[in-house]
Amino acid sequence: MAQEGGAMTIKIVFEYATRYGVFRDALHLPDDHGLTDAEIAAMQQERLDNWLYIVENPPAPEPETVEIDGVTYEKVEIDGQIVLKPVQA
Repeated sequence: MAQEGGAMTIKIVFEYATRYGVFRDALHLPDDHGLTDAEIAAMQQERLDNWLYIVENPPAPEPETVEIDGVTYEKVEIDGQIVLKPVQA
């Protein structure tokens, strides 16, 4: 237990083995949180699910751009060739 801002808290450390490696996290809850074991398990599962979603659905990479004479162009590959496409403001 730890004291946080005058209130006692508990730290619940948990981990899951996944195909991407070990996911390790912790919940920091007030000592008198009143949550059931099932509710805590659901919070842990939600953290794992959110992490897995991020790992499995990374954001698309930002397009590569170049500026020429004050005009911004996006580099686009068409039929194996890199062409410059003006970016609309």
